[in-house]
Amino acid sequence: MIQPREIALQILYDIEKHQAYLNISFQNHVEEAGLSARDAAFVKEICYGVMQWKLRLDNAISRFSSVKLKKLSPYVLSLLRMGLYQLFFMDKIPPNAAVNEAVKLAGRYAKQSKGFINAILRRAVREGEQLPEGSGDESLAVRYSHPVELVRFMRKHLGEEKTLRLLQENNQTPPLFVRVNTLKTTRADLITSLAEEGIETKEGMWSDSCLVWEGGAIQSLSAYQKGFFTVQDQSAQLAALALAPQPGERVFDMCAAPGGKTTHMAELMENQGEIVALDIYEKRLHSVTETAKRLGISIIRTEASDARQFEPAEPADKILIDAPCSGMGVIRRRPDLRYKEGLTDSNELTETQGAILEHCAGLLKDGGEMVYSTCTVNPAENEEVVVAFLERHKDFSLMPVENPHIVGLGAELLKNGMATFYPDMQGGDGFFIAKLKKESAQS
Repeated sequence: MIQPREIALQILYDIEKHQAYLNISFQNHVEEAGLSARDAAFVKEICYGVMQWKLRLDNAISRFSSVKLKKLSPYVLSLLRMGLYQLFFMDKIPPNAAVNEAVKLAGRYAKQSKGFINAILRRAVREGEQLPEGSGDESLAVRYSHPVELVRFMRKHLGEEKTLRLLQENNQTPPLFVRVNTLKTTRADLITSLAEEGIETKEGMWSDSCLVWEGGAIQSLSAYQKGFFTVQDQSAQLAALALAPQPGERVFDMCAAPGGKTTHMAELMENQGEIVALDIYEKRLHSVTETAKRLGISIIRTEASDARQFEPAEPADKILIDAPCSGMGVIRRRPDLRYKEGLTDSNELTETQGAILEHCAGLLKDGGEMVYSTCTVNPAENEEVVVAFLERHKDFSLMPVENPHIVGLGAELLKNGMATFYPDMQGGDGFFIAKLKKESAQS
């Protein structure tokens, strides 16, 4: 049977050689290998850890090696990163085991470089990690393993204090939140039923249908299979709550997949009315259908369509636009995203975001409401898109969010109708929400 470290190497090679997405490559390799939950967790820690700290690991390789990084083969580079990550960040792995296992794998995947890999890792054991001093962009880029252009961007647009907090937070393990399916249970009853299955949870901070997951498997649980809850970050839960669709209304979800916000809206509507869930890729809509089925929801109709071109027969009472974005608010969950080329160049994205908003303005009934949301903290994709839209559309205005189901900091920040949530705010993902209202024809 193939060993976990070899699976990790294959995933990291796939990313380095073929620019694969970390989450997709991880899922494909682990499923194909049929790993146990324990081994899969070990592989995930190595792969996600290596990608998270890649720039720090590469800094160490450059210090220990006379061979330039770009001259190293993908297998050699991946083996060195794996070995150094175990040495620097995994205290429970004995140094000799980290070195010996890397050398053993080199015998299969980089035979001519076994001695080189052994020498680099042995030197790392002796000398340890040394980080650059100072608070310049380059020093912070290495220390927190963020590309220097991203550090510069954050400092310019978010300020010094917020940048430092985000750099730190982006390297933390994010909390896991779940959303109670109010069609089937209550938060109190779900806490009890999960406890009976050996799962500890506590109440979330921003909504009365949110739980913080304290650990344990999810999909094998009876409560999950019965559709009593679904996984969704507490920041993302605020989008549907801000829109607050009511039973019997007609709602468009313009960028619906994978369906977390779509099904949340259906729960808020008590499974009465109609939700049209759009996505440009039909294959991605399968997850919306499957999630709805598990949760016992029947009012969602999916349609493969571009949100900029969708032409319904009738307008909507409410529209949710969870717009395509850079994802700068979820780097904790997708550590490889920080290295994406052009991450800070938002021109194409903002054009798309503005076009979706522009088109949706004409699909909304007079007096209707619309929520624009993203999972980024880039002001150009958030406030600037909304402000530009409002300048073009005098018949729209920001609408204060007043929903008794939103509590705490969530309610405080949304009371003016527009807010950015950051990962250092009580554990939620970076997220943006703006609620817009279209004037009635009589007003």
